[in-house]
Amino acid sequence: MSIKLVAFDLDGTLLSDNKTVSELDKQTLKELGIKGIVRVAATGRNLFSIQRLLRTDFPIDFAVFSSGSGIINWKSKEVLHKNHLKEAEIIQAIDAFMRNNLSFTVHLPIPKTHYMYLKLQDNNSVDLKNYTHFYKEYLSELDLNKIPKEATQLIALINNNKEMFTILSNELANLKVVLTTSPIDNSSLWVEIFNKNVSKANGLNWICNKLQIKSKETFSIGNDYNDLDMLNFTQHSFVVKNGKEELKQMFSISQSNNENGFTFALQQVIEI
Repeated sequence: MSIKLVAFDLDGTLLSDNKTVSELDKQTLKELGIKGIVRVAATGRNLFSIQRLLRTDFPIDFAVFSSGSGIINWKSKEVLHKNHLKEAEIIQAIDAFMRNNLSFTVHLPIPKTHYMYLKLQDNNSVDLKNYTHFYKEYLSELDLNKIPKEATQLIALINNNKEMFTILSNELANLKVVLTTSPIDNSSLWVEIFNKNVSKANGLNWICNKLQIKSKETFSIGNDYNDLDMLNFTQHSFVVKNGKEELKQMFSISQSNNENGFTFALQQVIEI
């Protein structure tokens, strides 16, 4: 089959549970590069986090980061595309979080997405506290009288209250509302708010348009709710065995992230 672009989530997909990439999967990425196939890491991680995680010579061509808010050429390190929330949208999201007594963060525009403001409301906010601890040098308490003019995203901790995702989706219907699993404890649920045009799928579509690649020539693999748009966009779509049950009912299933699931899935569709 003709595949010209391969996209993959990082946490829980390409990365093993100990946050490393297997030698086999690295070799597969190198082989894709030799074949001229475009390699795209599509992740919820912000730019700072990706650059801290992956070496500058890691074998990819692009990274779609912050769930599609930005796109970077990995070789030149040039940010090619970014999409932010405006002040009125930020205020709207904050109002919804405040009404629903949710603890949340507000992240500054690209490339300073790792700079964030924190507002704690719910006593059960351990996961969000642990998340922001990684960014303690870049963290400030949110002053509701000094809302930033632009933001990359907002993150609200809803713990395991999936109904809250539906509530926020309805209240913020003009924005992109994404459900995802915390990368910190791998169980708490977050709701992330973006500009309405943000998604991993739109990030991939931007790259495809730039390189004149057709959607039928694409492949992706993921594991979590925030991969759904991407998986629906690509022609060949897989979910790792450790992925969410809802996704595994919709797409082909590969091996787990600890069993070279990335390489295994690719071997089902191309010679690698």
